[in-house]
Amino acid sequence: MNNDSGIRDYLGIRKALGGQSLGELEAQILDIVWDLQPPVTTSKVFKIMYPRRELSYSTIMLTMSKLAKKGFLKQRRSGVKKTDAFLYTPTMSREELAMRLLEEISRRILRKPFVEAVKYLMR
Repeated sequence: MNNDSGIRDYLGIRKALGGQSLGELEAQILDIVWDLQPPVTTSKVFKIMYPRRELSYSTIMLTMSKLAKKGFLKQRRSGVKKTDAFLYTPTMSREELAMRLLEEISRRILRKPFVEAVKYLMR
């Protein structure tokens, strides 16, 4: 938490989720996936995302694959062929992700578990 000069290192908060950060595009895609009935295809996400941000299909596909590698999505093929599309399912809900982030931030900044931090801040 502290470096040699005694300054607190808040950069660790960005990597609070098992060493993985969540970028803006990743967060937007994850939000879309949460809104859809799983499992979700890249095509479904692309159709929703394109009017918001004119990104290529391959960018959405790559980002969803990264989210799977980071553990935010579960990825499986829709069939047995290598050319079959991937299906994606979130590994946690919005609420679960929010609690993980709040817990980590609380521990890093206040050096207390979230429940204790709330009590501490409410007094």
